[in-house]
Amino acid sequence: MAVVCRMAAILVLIALLDFDLTVGCDVDDVAVYKVSLQMLWSEERFPKDYPMNRPKAQWSQVFGQSHSTNYSLYHIGSVAKPTVRAFSQFGKIDDLVKEGDDDQQVYDQFSAPAIGKGTGDTENMVFVDGGHSLVSLMSRMIPSPDWFIGVDGMNLCVDSSWVDQITLDLEPLDAGIASGLTFTAPRWETVPPAPVTRHKPRLPDHPAAGFYYPELRELPAIAKVQLTKVREYSTKELNDLARKELMSVLKAKNEHKGLPRKTIANSDEDDDDNDFNEDTEEHNVMTTRNYVDKLKDLEEDPVGTPRPNAPENFVEVVTKPSTTTTTEAEFEGELKNMDDVVLAVAHGRKFGLHKHLPRHFRSRLHHAVNKIQPNDCLVSEWSAWSPCSVTCGFGDKLRYRTVVRPKKDGGRDCPTLTDRKHCGNVNSCAHIDYFEW
Repeated sequence: MAVVCRMAAILVLIALLDFDLTVGCDVDDVAVYKVSLQMLWSEERFPKDYPMNRPKAQWSQVFGQSHSTNYSLYHIGSVAKPTVRAFSQFGKIDDLVKEGDDDQQVYDQFSAPAIGKGTGDTENMVFVDGGHSLVSLMSRMIPSPDWFIGVDGMNLCVDSSWVDQITLDLEPLDAGIASGLTFTAPRWETVPPAPVTRHKPRLPDHPAAGFYYPELRELPAIAKVQLTKVREYSTKELNDLARKELMSVLKAKNEHKGLPRKTIANSDEDDDDNDFNEDTEEHNVMTTRNYVDKLKDLEEDPVGTPRPNAPENFVEVVTKPSTTTTTEAEFEGELKNMDDVVLAVAHGRKFGLHKHLPRHFRSRLHHAVNKIQPNDCLVSEWSAWSPCSVTCGFGDKLRYRTVVRPKKDGGRDCPTLTDRKHCGNVNSCAHIDYFEW
């Protein structure tokens, strides 16, 4: 009997230990990751029917999300939702964004620039927290009926801590909505839609299939994705940062703008430098403004101490807006590197934003960290799209931008100056006989 009791106690202990190991990252912890994609769709790797023109091999913009375990962008083996089907066929992203905005299980959304050829690199950053530690993303293959690459719910919280870095090999996927075998096949709709599947050397098992390489056991990676932790902040660190920054900002506001605005003084002389001195506050000056009012003032009129060109700033500047946006006005002078971003996150929590950072605030952060620095390369706005290169069938449209200010020491490199997108359709031709043998 004693042996049985000891065994039961051991089993209970093991269960408790297992429970401890499965506890996730703290729900209030925030981490920032850089998402880098390397596209490897080259003729050397995939010589069969490699698209050379009209249109040539290329990639759509990348769409990604951080989310909870109760949400999925797509699942291999499951039928894709309509928004994913539309993206995989036509690159439509607006409905995906709206769908994520309306779902409380989605924490952050991001996109990365399209790549106008089969090989190249693109990147952006994503915010995660303890309750939304999974990242999913996808990018459409062009040309293709409905093929894409993607990441399906990669969990960045392992053993209760944030992963430092992880690299994944990506394979071509079929969204299951179009039945074409080749890259340039017409989009014959699959009814009903099939589940999302992987392309394999013999799947689809037909010599015309775009990835039919029967001599191979596995296809080489068509892309790689790397997620690298940029910064990680616990609730305590966020609060400490907020408290420290709050005091310095309030003091600066007081020195420059005369906080408190309405005071009852017990002496004839005011000493602005002593507003945060306990004795002065208690005996000399009584404010009619409470702590919450000061926080509201701070939110409405931020004062920051930016550190431009810090080495930890991984954000690529794309272009400078032609006009100053509301977001820029709200953050003028602030959020020029990752430290300032995190301080803003901390302030956001301090203002009573509760469980998770609101989407509108995350959008401000994404925008603010992309602000141009004095040494960065500055480019013009995009030109208008050129006419389609063909009047019959599929072609390309081009647009360009020019370098307004070259990069200086320590600044960021110039982004791409040429952009390309697919145009035209088979119905624009006067006559095509698909079955002319």
